Amino acid sequence: MIVKVLWSAGFIIGTATHTLDLINYGWLPYEFRPLPFNIYWTSLTLLDPLAALLIWVRESWGIALGIAIMASNVLVNGYTLLIGYDEFFIPLLMQSAFAAFVFFVAWRHWASDKKYAEDR
Repeated sequence: MIVKVLWSAGFIIGTATHTLDLINYGWLPYEFRPLPFNIYWTSLTLLDPLAALLIWVRESWGIALGIAIMASNVLVNGYTLLIGYDEFFIPLLMQSAFAAFVFFVAWRHWASDKKYAEDR
């Protein structure tokens, strides 16, 4: 239960971040990056809350979506940091820590599913 609350909180924080960007800067607010990056980050406004919801109603789907979101987010933001946007350093550290949590939860989930299947 605590893991699901932490999972949801992390993705709701992402939702809030992208929602505030949309409110403050309008549609596709990340003009400092090429359009595909802009579309990706804007799409997280819908994908993050979906991952937070799915962990409660379709756990395996939520985990799969969470892995996809966090892996791609760390890669995209890491690339953005590498090409000179230093303001991404602290958010990337926080996202990387949350990504490690998401990957660990996924590993534990699928390891326990496999063990359960072997015990039957």
